[in-house]
Amino acid sequence: MPDIFGLISIATALVAVWFAVQIRSMLMMWTARQAWTWMIVSLLAVLLHSVFSLRILQMNEAVNSATAYFSATMLLTPLVTILGARRPGIFAWHWFVVLPMIVVLQWAAFSQLQGNHWRTPIELSAPLVMGFAVVLVMSAGTFLGMNSLFALVYALGIAIFLTSGTTPASVQSPVLRSGPLLILAAIWIFHRNLRLQTAQLQTASTTIQQTKALQNLFGSLYGFAWSRRVQDRVNQFAPREQWSVRLTSAGFERPDGNLPTDEELRKPCEALLWVLARFGDETWLQHILNQSNLR
Repeated sequence: MPDIFGLISIATALVAVWFAVQIRSMLMMWTARQAWTWMIVSLLAVLLHSVFSLRILQMNEAVNSATAYFSATMLLTPLVTILGARRPGIFAWHWFVVLPMIVVLQWAAFSQLQGNHWRTPIELSAPLVMGFAVVLVMSAGTFLGMNSLFALVYALGIAIFLTSGTTPASVQSPVLRSGPLLILAAIWIFHRNLRLQTAQLQTASTTIQQTKALQNLFGSLYGFAWSRRVQDRVNQFAPREQWSVRLTSAGFERPDGNLPTDEELRKPCEALLWVLARFGDETWLQHILNQSNLR
């Protein structure tokens, strides 16, 4: 039975890699694609752990524990990358935030394994758990309200990997071996939402519909924190430019509830494009919002 779970985990990890590659190809115009590069790397770590967990290989329990813990750590990297996914700082974010996070979280586990000479699995100490919890809550929490189901399922998958790393494979329950399935489910949810939101953006016919669809897509990709910062930044121009609209979570709206005209949206859309250009390709954004038709 354990080998069956192992083969299922391997197949699941391979399918998840395929979905992640598809998602990354759909995000070529967004800085969020770099998070999905990390996702592909983390899924390869999951695949490695699934292979090492096969009973036929008879791997050391400490090695299995180390690969499970490493997988859990790497699965944090896409979420953490999103927190810094804005030009021009995203390149430095990889080197000064993401990679140091991996080193810090791995160092505690590696020290344990070195201390017991790789004889026993990793033990989850309070500092180790707290470190994981802080990173997970801060990074996954930003998707709540924007891509909530993805965030919850993905976080649960990470928790399963973290827990399974402390339990010998020979006594693990099916629940503790469900980590790859949960990660695949989360990625499938993200892929489905991305396809639906992209279709809505492509079929939007008016400027107000286009801005709303674009904002929904942005929130799904970058989470609540970045969406809120974009709204605040765009609305900073409103008093000075004397706009009749404000950017909300539902798109550009007038205070009186009436639909704004294209002329009223011309300047606000230019400001929105300027802000979003830090996250996406400006030419593509101009095409999406039909800026040539507004001028």
